[in-house]
Amino acid sequence: MADAVIVLAAFLLAHLLRFQSGLIPAPLGRIELSAWLALALLVLPAWLLISALHGLYYSRLKQPFAIELAGLTHASAEGLIAAVLLTFAFRGLPDSRLALLLAVAFAWILLASYRALARRLRRARPLAAVLGTSPLADYLRRQLARGGASFELAAAHGSAREFDCSGVDVVFCDVDQAGELWPRLPSQPCAVAVYLLPQAGATGQAALSAATVEGVPTLSVKSAHDLAVMRQVKRTADTACAVVLLVLTSPLWLLCLAGIGLTMPGPLFFAHKRVGLSGKSVRLLKFRSMKAGQPEAEAPAGFEERFKLKDDPRVTAFGRFMRRFSLDELPQLVNVLRGELSLVGPRPVVAEEQAKYGVWAGLLTTVPPGLTGMWQVSGRSDLSYQQRVDLDLYYINNWSPGLDLLVLLRTIPAVLSRRGAY
Repeated sequence: MADAVIVLAAFLLAHLLRFQSGLIPAPLGRIELSAWLALALLVLPAWLLISALHGLYYSRLKQPFAIELAGLTHASAEGLIAAVLLTFAFRGLPDSRLALLLAVAFAWILLASYRALARRLRRARPLAAVLGTSPLADYLRRQLARGGASFELAAAHGSAREFDCSGVDVVFCDVDQAGELWPRLPSQPCAVAVYLLPQAGATGQAALSAATVEGVPTLSVKSAHDLAVMRQVKRTADTACAVVLLVLTSPLWLLCLAGIGLTMPGPLFFAHKRVGLSGKSVRLLKFRSMKAGQPEAEAPAGFEERFKLKDDPRVTAFGRFMRRFSLDELPQLVNVLRGELSLVGPRPVVAEEQAKYGVWAGLLTTVPPGLTGMWQVSGRSDLSYQQRVDLDLYYINNWSPGLDLLVLLRTIPAVLSRRGAY
């Protein structure tokens, strides 16, 4: 088995680095390779059993790679615990804690690399079926049909009664249709992986978390207090970052103000109405990029399909320069300080656009709109309208500090690349 070879190789690499390379001092003496290999061989059966219990052999290619990595991380940590317990149980075994940590680290890196390579060589993604008519089922169906990285859409049905599971690896099903699904699954165990989609999807998965109560799997909903604390943490981070960014970008403000004043007579700023947190109307600031008297909020024909026109005759030459590098949006840092905008969030929309979000319209206003967000770092105005909506929903449903940081890090190269900026 490949995993067995990889784990043994990891132990050999750890011994080489710890005791043979001379890079790490060994004040307690050198452990002989034979004794170290004896420990590795004793640990190996426990390691493989733990990996099997985490589903790393019978279901790994039916899961997203992130889930497989999570299982691999748990198995590696428990493998380390098994090795430490063995050194306590058998006094003759080597007990170098640093060497064991190195072995586990090498094992995780090598196993993760091997599994990533195996997926790439396999090429074909697991075939998935989406069953149901809930908002989450519709959203997932669109994502997989668009070419989602984890699965290939093989079938989609509004009802589990119409489903034929032959040739399918994974099934995503609305929870209220689970009773219809079970009789249609193959009798052999683990033939099809099943994921149930919560009917509370329109409330946002960021407010949901899985929990087991007395052995019963449940979905728990974060309390209003928990959500308020999360928003307050986000607000504090927004304020601190906005102050720093205002100082750092002050030379760019002077450049834009001078450029507008010299090339296009009229006001320096433009304020446009957008829907904010809890549905309140907010006026977001921008440096004016259009000729004086042009109704920027009233976009010409083609707005809904393209969102922005590539060659809008109302935009001045300097305004086009600002738009290419998103300099016209710098004044929105003031909106961030006011609490009307977040550094990262869904796209600010006008009131008329809310209807296009359907059942998700209420969810859109549960978080403040963002100065940057998923759509800005994923193609901006080159995306279709539905893609922009789906990216907003992805952000709201999966919000975390880590996701905010990732979007912020991707914003700089997205701005410099100027893709979709016009």
